[in-house]
Amino acid sequence: MSRVITIAVAEFEQAVRSRAFLLGLLAVPLLMALAFGIQALTARRDTSERHFAIVDRTGAIAPQIVEAARQHNAEQTSTTGRKTGPSFLPEIVSGEGQAPDATRLALSERVRGGELFAFVEIPAEVLTATGADAPRLGYYTEYPTYQALPEWVRQEVSRAVADRRLSKLGADPTEARRLLEPVPMDRRSLVVRTTDGKVSEAEKVDAVRAFAMPAITMFMLFGLVMSSAPQLLNSVIEEKTSRISEVLLGSVSAFHLMLGKLLGSVGVTLVLGLIYIGGGLLAAAQADYFGLIQWSLIPWFALFLVIAVFLYGAMFIAIGAACSEVKDAQGMMMPALILAMFPIFLWLQVAQNPDSAMSVGFSLFPFATPYLMLLRIAIPPGPPAWQVALSLIGAVATTLAMVYAAGRVLRVGLLMQGKTANYRDMLRWITAK
Repeated sequence: MSRVITIAVAEFEQAVRSRAFLLGLLAVPLLMALAFGIQALTARRDTSERHFAIVDRTGAIAPQIVEAARQHNAEQTSTTGRKTGPSFLPEIVSGEGQAPDATRLALSERVRGGELFAFVEIPAEVLTATGADAPRLGYYTEYPTYQALPEWVRQEVSRAVADRRLSKLGADPTEARRLLEPVPMDRRSLVVRTTDGKVSEAEKVDAVRAFAMPAITMFMLFGLVMSSAPQLLNSVIEEKTSRISEVLLGSVSAFHLMLGKLLGSVGVTLVLGLIYIGGGLLAAAQADYFGLIQWSLIPWFALFLVIAVFLYGAMFIAIGAACSEVKDAQGMMMPALILAMFPIFLWLQVAQNPDSAMSVGFSLFPFATPYLMLLRIAIPPGPPAWQVALSLIGAVATTLAMVYAAGRVLRVGLLMQGKTANYRDMLRWITAK
């Protein structure tokens, strides 16, 4: 065991002293902060002027859209005269005396020439037809990914059409809009009876705690695992090609060598986890969300992190031992990466319905348990205790089987030179007596 610890310490020191560790330590939070900062900055700084044309086949809606644009532009200007949002500058175009296709072609040429950003066509039947026969607005542009203008146009045209329909029925559109305003709703937790016999006051559910915190916890776990476990593959291949592994096998067994590498990787991952959790706690305190942190998640996070590193680390070690060069490992890594990443594609469905049969089934699947069970635990009220216990038993048993299988592969693979094994060869090594 002392030799295993020696290997683990050496693996840990080699990892934390490398430039890649320092760059990775700083690069991930910096890239995330940069991405969020750029999005926030660009969202606030969209102060462009969007000229667009309106082809109103009804002859009655366009003036109301022009007035709505004037009010919108005034709202996007601060008291100091500084623009805080985009300005929408409509132009009414009459389509009378011209074929619809000719009008669309002429306006399309103006868009291509940069004179207009887009144009909108309002069909004549929009005031009368409803249901399945309701016509659709036409929005034409060269920039289909820009959403602010088409969403605003859809909303304002819908409001104008509703006003016209209400006026036709003899109702005051302004009063009707006030009466039809949606009723606001607060999401609150359940009440309980306190020790003094009174009923507690229900707390308002915070969206960040209910949804963002579980997602952040799961993605942090995924990022830590993916930043450390695949590195074991490169480490094994480098030692194999440089014949260092042959020297090491003269002092320790293949299984002890692998166990030392896994323990070293766990140590590196825990250090990264502590740093990132500390940074997250600091950010939560700055954003006034420190009181919303679920402290009970930290032990679960650490437990699932260790399980995931052992599980996927052993898998990547086995692949590295079976390959002679890094390029040979790329093809064999794909199934392992798919297995490691597929739970991430399910996280939104699990977060929205954590007690569904799909969520329960996939969270009990050992290769998805570290991510999805942690996500379910982070979402109140959490899964039943028996599901957590069953998932842990399955994950730990699978991890032990994977570590054992990887040790068998490592025993043969490290001494094999010049040939890359396939999964069939690896299975034969595992089952050989």
